[in-house]
Amino acid sequence: MAKALLVIDIQNDFLPPNGSLAVASGDEIVEPVIKLMNDPKQEWHRIVLTRDWHPPDHISFAKSHGKPEFSKIEYHSPIPGDSSVQEGVLWPVHCVQGTPGSQLAAPLIEEQKKLGCRVVDKGYLHDREYYSAFNDIWDYHRTELNNYLKSHHITDVYVVGLALDYCVKNTAISASKLGYKTYIIKDYTRAINTDSESERKLEAELKKYNVKLI
Repeated sequence: MAKALLVIDIQNDFLPPNGSLAVASGDEIVEPVIKLMNDPKQEWHRIVLTRDWHPPDHISFAKSHGKPEFSKIEYHSPIPGDSSVQEGVLWPVHCVQGTPGSQLAAPLIEEQKKLGCRVVDKGYLHDREYYSAFNDIWDYHRTELNNYLKSHHITDVYVVGLALDYCVKNTAISASKLGYKTYIIKDYTRAINTDSESERKLEAELKKYNVKLI
C-alpha cells in the first residue's frame, strides 16, 4: 500500500474573513492539515496540494455572463459532437491566476516548500468548469494528477481541504473511478452547504462511488 494525501484548494479566496468565495470556518482547517501532512504515523508516500487557477474570463464566473452571483447556468459540452448539458452555479470571481486570492494559505506555502510537495493546478481552461482535481466536469480534459500518482505507485488516496461538497467530493469520486481506494477525512474539510439534507445527499453520493467518509 502506498498512500497519497490530496490537499484541495486551501487558497486565500476560499478562506474567511476576506476570501471572495470564502467557505465558512475554512480557516480552521489550515493548521490541522499541516499537522496531518507532518504526522509520521500516516507514512504519506506523496502529498499533493491543488489550486483553482482560473483565467480572468473563466466560464464559471457570474461576471463573465453578466448574471447575478450564485445563479444557475447550463453548461454545454466543449467536446466536438457532444450535445450534453450540465446545470451549474455561477460564482464570484475567485482564484484568478497570479492574484493574492489564488495563492495557497501562507502557512501551506511554507510547508509545501519544506516538504517538497507537488502542486497541481486545475480550472485553467476558460471554457469549462472544474471541480475535480483530476478532470473537468466533462471528464474530457485531464490534469497531470493521475499520471503523477500512478508514476509513484499510489494505491490509496486521502482527500482533505475545501470545499467538501464541491472540489473535495468530486476529486474523491474521480479518484475512486480511477481505481484508487479513496477516503475523505471529514474533520479536515469544510462544506459550503451544511444543512442536514445536503449532508445526507453528499453521504449517499460518496457511498454510490465507494468513497469512504472517515
